[in-house]
Amino acid sequence: MMRLIAFILFLLLLPVGFMAVYERGLLDAYVTDDMIPVDPFIKAELAQKTNANDLASRINAALDAGDYEDAIMYADIAHYMIVKLDPDTQSRLDAEKTLSRTVMRNTGGFFEGFVTGEGGDTASFMGAITSDFTVVGDVRDIGREGSKMVSGEDYSQLILGLSVLGLAATTATIATGGGGLPARIGVSLLKVAEKAGTITVRFARNMTRLLSEAVNFEKLRGTLRTVDLADSAATRRAITNYAGSVSFAKIAPVIDDVAALEKGVGPAESVRLLKYVDNTDDLAHVAKMGGKLGSKTRGIVELTGKTSLRAFKTLSNLFLLAFHWIWALGAGIGTLLFGSLARGIRRRA
Repeated sequence: MMRLIAFILFLLLLPVGFMAVYERGLLDAYVTDDMIPVDPFIKAELAQKTNANDLASRINAALDAGDYEDAIMYADIAHYMIVKLDPDTQSRLDAEKTLSRTVMRNTGGFFEGFVTGEGGDTASFMGAITSDFTVVGDVRDIGREGSKMVSGEDYSQLILGLSVLGLAATTATIATGGGGLPARIGVSLLKVAEKAGTITVRFARNMTRLLSEAVNFEKLRGTLRTVDLADSAATRRAITNYAGSVSFAKIAPVIDDVAALEKGVGPAESVRLLKYVDNTDDLAHVAKMGGKLGSKTRGIVELTGKTSLRAFKTLSNLFLLAFHWIWALGAGIGTLLFGSLARGIRRRA
């Protein structure tokens, strides 16, 4: 009997010990993140942070504010948690999905983004990215920030450098039959995020340092001085010729991570998620999380405060998952002990 109890206790302590060691990174050389399913851990933590009523309240508040994308995000989380929304909330969501409402939301936003390179929803972000794909946006921003640079005014190194990188990526995309497309997407999203104010100060500082290595700004200044920046065609030709001196070597991994994030969560959510990124490691974690969780990633980050998949695989969440199992096992052990005690009493009697 004691051997059985000892064996059961060993089974209980084994996963606890494993998670304690894993959580401290002592098994990184042997255990990859993909070897441990993350969904149960995420759902266990979400269950402590939210419920059907809370999600319904968030959805209704988002719809009241005209923020359809946030409403859909919280609805996705409800579906992920297998939580059923109340009929009134579900009806409001269904009404917003109609074709007429979708067209009304998207049309104006797309053109705003195309013309200004700015916006706050998927349609405007897609407009901004489309203008970059047609090099209209890059040439526009090079003309604007380049004029400030040449005249000695304060200018955005981030926007100017990304615009030059964008033209270089467009040239590479055409030359390779689409091979440079991820870089093109990543550059555009970073530029849109900077204009939207979702790039953190620390990450902007890191990006500016990388851009200064990729783009020789002093050499660029000399090139821009020879061009009439009000002439978009001349500006495009000059920068296209200059693009051959741009080096993607150190900045390419960052751009690739942004492109991977976009693939997982979409353009608008990528821009919004960058507010949780302070360095390149953060970006890699968020990109991996987005690839796993899709469009609900930002909602899960906001609810839990965690920006990496590994952060969910904690000892505390293991206890949450095992709580009912441990109680059942404890009840079983208690039954065995009680039965053994009862048999002993009967024998003595």
